[in-house]
Amino acid sequence: MKRIYLLIFINLTIFLNAGQVDIQADHFYANDISKVAYFEGNAKIQQGVNFFNASKIAVHFNNKKKATKYEAMGDVIFDITEKGIHYKGQAGKIIYSPNSSQYYFQGAVILKDLTNNRKIEAGTISLDLKTGLADIKGDKKKPVRFIFEIEDRK
Repeated sequence: MKRIYLLIFINLTIFLNAGQVDIQADHFYANDISKVAYFEGNAKIQQGVNFFNASKIAVHFNNKKKATKYEAMGDVIFDITEKGIHYKGQAGKIIYSPNSSQYYFQGAVILKDLTNNRKIEAGTISLDLKTGLADIKGDKKKPVRFIFEIEDRK
């Protein structure tokens, strides 16, 4: 069991496919059978300039002990810089899949694109950083809101 925990900690050094990862929380536990490590209570994960703060963070591993998915749950606050674009915001839950470079934001999402001065409010946002595609959905009570500036043509 201790060996598995050691392997999990070693593999947590791979986040967003590069760099050192720093995860802090009030409580840590792992499930060797399902290959998931959980960090609960004031959970924070940081890699370089990117970070998530949440109530709970789950890190999923494959059979080779490589992280395949990160989930941040519960009042998530994030600050991410990807492909030269700086995103900041909040959501109820975020799922990141490093192999496919996909982010999924869910639950009262506020996503600010600080590089391009845009803001999106939605129920869910799916971003595929490899293809550049985004799928943004509102919910029954609140539609998608997209705020941006346009240049004056003179």
